[in-house]
Amino acid sequence: MKFNLDQLNAMKKIYILIAFLLFGAGLRAQQTNLTEAVDFTVTDCHGQTYNLFEILDRGQAVFIDFFFYTCNQCQVISPYITGSYTQMGCNMHDVFYIEISYTDSDAVCQQWANQYGVEFPTVGREGGGNEVFDLYGIIGCPTLVLIMPDRSIAIQGLLQLYPFSAQDVVNAMQQHGLQPHDCNTTDIDENSETLTLFPNPANESVTLQGDNLGEVSLYNVVGQKVDTYIAEESELIIPTAKYQEGIYFVRTSSGMTQRLVIVHN
Repeated sequence: MKFNLDQLNAMKKIYILIAFLLFGAGLRAQQTNLTEAVDFTVTDCHGQTYNLFEILDRGQAVFIDFFFYTCNQCQVISPYITGSYTQMGCNMHDVFYIEISYTDSDAVCQQWANQYGVEFPTVGREGGGNEVFDLYGIIGCPTLVLIMPDRSIAIQGLLQLYPFSAQDVVNAMQQHGLQPHDCNTTDIDENSETLTLFPNPANESVTLQGDNLGEVSLYNVVGQKVDTYIAEESELIIPTAKYQEGIYFVRTSSGMTQRLVIVHN
């Protein structure tokens, strides 16, 4: 019996889905067989685009959580992954976190992120998640992969530690020279100046209060400057309705930086 290319691709997807169900139900240590990273560009469920090699080239390691919404073990470990994300500096320091699904739509990925409190990028099928699964030969979930800035794959399947805690994930990263950091990136003496944001998460607008605000810049999670404002006084209101949902960083001319989450109700 002969099959055309479309039929073969459809069969491949069916086999992968069956593998997800089998692996997600009981098996633990999933991994990629790659030892060196393959580049990819994806768009998360909020419309933000990320390129793997761009992140690596600026000196950050990339931690990928391959998951899908109905995977029981993915649900179990999600709080530990998000806990380690906070301990490792919320994508602002040594490690950049991203989670990728083969099967889930953007709407389902948004539901997942809201349900489990995921603040780092979540990529689904519509954003190219299935292509990354294919590139890395992922056939079981959850699979956790750590890619170093030199593009070597340092961790191919962290679940050999299962069951584990957030600290276990952090310890595994520290073995590769990656260090924990506070999510607050303010570099100045906390007793000299303060920066307050409210509400946070923001929907329509966010209010900044602080001394010597001056020029205020808004950066997205990959470090790109999105907008710049000038504060004439000690308070500034930034309209956030025009920005896509996601994580941003507000930085003043004096070096104070705070993380801002934008969520549209």
